[in-house]
Amino acid sequence: MPLTSMPTYDDAVALPAYNAMTVPPEFEDRNGHMNIAHYLTVASWGVEYAMQAAGVAPDWHETEKLGFFTAEHHIVYLREVHVGSEVSVRVRYVGRSARALHLQAFLLDDTNRVVAYVLEVMAVHIDFRTRRTSVWPDGLGATLDGLVAEHETLPWPAPLSGSLALR
Repeated sequence: MPLTSMPTYDDAVALPAYNAMTVPPEFEDRNGHMNIAHYLTVASWGVEYAMQAAGVAPDWHETEKLGFFTAEHHIVYLREVHVGSEVSVRVRYVGRSARALHLQAFLLDDTNRVVAYVLEVMAVHIDFRTRRTSVWPDGLGATLDGLVAEHETLPWPAPLSGSLALR
Protein backbone atom coordinates (compact mmCIF):
# COMPACT_ATOMS: atom_id res chain seq x y z
CA MET A 1 0.00 0.00 0.00
CA PRO A 2 1.79 3.16 -1.12
CA LEU A 3 1.99 5.87 1.52
CA THR A 4 0.88 8.44 -1.04
CA SER A 5 -2.55 6.81 -1.12
CA MET A 6 -3.13 7.33 2.61
CA PRO A 7 -5.75 9.87 3.62
CA THR A 8 -4.54 12.99 5.33
CA TYR A 9 -5.40 13.64 8.94
CA ASP A 10 -7.97 16.21 7.78
CA ASP A 11 -9.54 13.59 5.47
CA ALA A 12 -9.82 10.92 8.15
CA VAL A 13 -10.86 13.21 11.02
CA ALA A 14 -14.07 13.99 9.11
CA LEU A 15 -15.28 10.45 9.94
CA PRO A 16 -16.99 9.87 13.32
CA ALA A 17 -14.65 9.26 16.26
CA TYR A 18 -14.70 5.97 18.15
CA ASN A 19 -12.60 4.90 21.13
CA ALA A 20 -11.04 8.33 21.73
CA MET A 21 -8.55 8.20 24.59
CA THR A 22 -5.27 9.44 26.01
CA VAL A 23 -2.49 6.86 25.62
CA PRO A 24 -1.68 5.67 29.17
CA PRO A 25 1.87 4.94 30.47
CA GLU A 26 1.23 1.19 30.57
CA PHE A 27 0.86 1.15 26.75
CA GLU A 28 4.52 2.18 26.27
CA ASP A 29 7.07 -0.43 25.22
CA ARG A 30 10.83 -0.42 25.60
CA ASN A 31 11.17 1.53 22.33
CA GLY A 32 9.48 4.53 23.91
CA HIS A 33 6.22 4.42 21.96
CA MET A 34 2.88 2.63 22.13
CA ASN A 35 3.35 -1.14 21.88
CA ILE A 36 2.05 -2.73 18.67
CA ALA A 37 -0.50 -4.81 20.58
CA HIS A 38 -2.16 -1.62 21.77
CA TYR A 39 -2.44 -0.18 18.25
CA LEU A 40 -4.47 -3.27 17.37
CA THR A 41 -6.45 -3.18 20.61
CA VAL A 42 -7.40 0.49 20.33
CA ALA A 43 -8.34 0.16 16.66
CA SER A 44 -10.29 -3.08 17.11
CA TRP A 45 -12.32 -1.54 19.94
CA GLY A 46 -12.98 1.38 17.61
CA VAL A 47 -14.44 -1.11 15.11
CA GLU A 48 -16.54 -2.64 17.90
CA TYR A 49 -17.92 0.78 18.87
CA ALA A 50 -18.58 1.70 15.24
CA MET A 51 -20.56 -1.51 14.83
CA GLN A 52 -22.52 -0.67 17.96
CA ALA A 53 -23.32 2.73 16.43
CA ALA A 54 -24.52 0.87 13.31
CA GLY A 55 -26.95 -1.15 15.40
CA VAL A 56 -25.08 -4.13 16.86
CA ALA A 57 -26.01 -4.11 20.55
CA PRO A 58 -23.18 -4.92 22.98
CA ASP A 59 -25.12 -7.99 24.14
CA TRP A 60 -26.26 -9.03 20.63
CA HIS A 61 -24.42 -12.36 20.89
CA GLU A 62 -26.41 -13.17 24.04
CA THR A 63 -29.83 -11.76 23.14
CA GLU A 64 -29.93 -12.62 19.42
CA LYS A 65 -27.24 -15.32 19.29
CA LEU A 66 -25.62 -13.30 16.49
CA GLY A 67 -22.30 -11.51 16.19
CA PHE A 68 -19.30 -10.95 13.99
CA PHE A 69 -15.76 -12.29 13.87
CA THR A 70 -12.72 -10.81 12.20
CA ALA A 71 -11.74 -13.31 9.52
CA GLU A 72 -8.76 -11.40 8.11
CA HIS A 73 -6.94 -8.17 8.66
CA HIS A 74 -4.10 -6.15 7.24
CA ILE A 75 -2.11 -3.67 9.33
CA VAL A 76 -0.01 -0.65 8.37
CA TYR A 77 2.00 1.29 10.96
CA LEU A 78 2.67 4.83 9.75
CA ARG A 79 3.77 6.87 12.79
CA GLU A 80 4.88 6.34 16.35
CA VAL A 81 2.30 7.16 19.00
CA HIS A 82 3.56 8.23 22.44
CA VAL A 83 2.23 8.15 25.98
CA GLY A 84 0.05 11.18 26.64
CA SER A 85 -1.05 11.56 23.02
CA GLU A 86 -4.75 11.95 22.37
CA VAL A 87 -5.87 9.31 19.86
CA SER A 88 -9.13 8.37 18.18
CA VAL A 89 -10.31 5.71 15.76
CA ARG A 90 -12.19 6.59 12.58
CA VAL A 91 -13.95 3.81 10.66
CA ARG A 92 -14.58 3.70 6.92
CA TYR A 93 -17.04 1.12 5.58
CA VAL A 94 -15.66 -0.21 2.29
CA GLY A 95 -18.04 -2.94 1.14
CA ARG A 96 -20.45 -5.67 2.16
CA SER A 97 -21.57 -9.06 0.91
CA ALA A 98 -24.36 -11.25 2.26
CA ARG A 99 -22.09 -12.58 5.05
CA ALA A 100 -19.05 -10.31 5.22
CA LEU A 101 -18.10 -6.69 5.82
CA HIS A 102 -14.95 -4.94 4.59
CA LEU A 103 -13.89 -1.88 6.58
CA GLN A 104 -10.90 0.15 7.67
CA ALA A 105 -10.07 1.66 11.04
CA PHE A 106 -7.74 4.65 11.07
CA LEU A 107 -5.94 5.31 14.35
CA LEU A 108 -5.38 9.05 14.48
CA ASP A 109 -2.82 10.74 16.70
CA ASP A 110 -4.98 13.79 17.37
CA THR A 111 -2.22 15.48 19.37
CA ASN A 112 0.12 15.53 16.37
CA ARG A 113 -2.64 15.56 13.72
CA VAL A 114 -1.43 12.48 11.82
CA VAL A 115 -2.80 9.15 10.67
CA ALA A 116 -0.70 6.73 12.71
CA TYR A 117 -2.07 3.31 11.82
CA VAL A 118 -4.52 1.58 9.49
CA LEU A 119 -6.34 -1.64 10.33
CA GLU A 120 -8.11 -3.13 7.33
CA VAL A 121 -10.67 -5.74 8.40
CA MET A 122 -12.78 -8.44 6.81
CA ALA A 123 -15.48 -9.32 9.32
CA VAL A 124 -17.99 -12.13 8.93
CA HIS A 125 -21.46 -12.35 10.42
CA ILE A 126 -21.83 -15.31 12.80
CA ASP A 127 -24.82 -17.28 14.05
CA PHE A 128 -23.70 -18.35 17.52
CA ARG A 129 -26.16 -21.25 17.58
CA THR A 130 -24.14 -22.94 14.82
CA ARG A 131 -20.89 -20.90 15.13
CA ARG A 132 -20.94 -20.55 11.35
CA THR A 133 -21.25 -17.59 9.05
CA SER A 134 -24.76 -16.42 8.24
CA VAL A 135 -26.47 -13.68 6.28
CA TRP A 136 -26.54 -10.23 7.91
CA PRO A 137 -30.03 -9.46 9.27
CA ASP A 138 -32.03 -7.29 6.85
CA GLY A 139 -32.15 -4.16 9.01
CA LEU A 140 -28.45 -4.24 9.86
CA GLY A 141 -27.56 -5.13 6.28
CA ALA A 142 -29.46 -2.08 5.04
CA THR A 143 -27.68 0.13 7.58
CA LEU A 144 -24.28 -1.23 6.54
CA ASP A 145 -25.18 -0.72 2.87
CA GLY A 146 -26.05 2.89 3.67
CA LEU A 147 -22.71 3.42 5.44
CA VAL A 148 -20.80 1.85 2.54
CA ALA A 149 -22.66 4.09 0.06
CA GLU A 150 -22.03 7.17 2.21
CA HIS A 151 -18.32 6.40 2.51
CA GLU A 152 -18.01 5.75 -1.24
CA THR A 153 -18.74 9.47 -1.68
CA LEU A 154 -15.77 10.54 0.45
CA PRO A 155 -13.36 12.72 -1.56
CA TRP A 156 -10.44 10.33 -0.94
CA PRO A 157 -9.99 6.72 -2.02
CA ALA A 158 -9.87 3.96 0.58
CA PRO A 159 -6.18 2.94 0.82
CA LEU A 160 -6.83 -0.77 0.38
CA SER A 161 -4.04 -3.32 0.73
CA GLY A 162 -5.34 -5.51 -2.08
CA SER A 163 -4.93 -8.53 0.17
CA LEU A 164 -8.56 -8.63 1.35
CA ALA A 165 -11.62 -9.10 -0.83
CA LEU A 166 -15.31 -9.76 -0.30
CA ARG A 167 -16.47 -13.20 -1.36
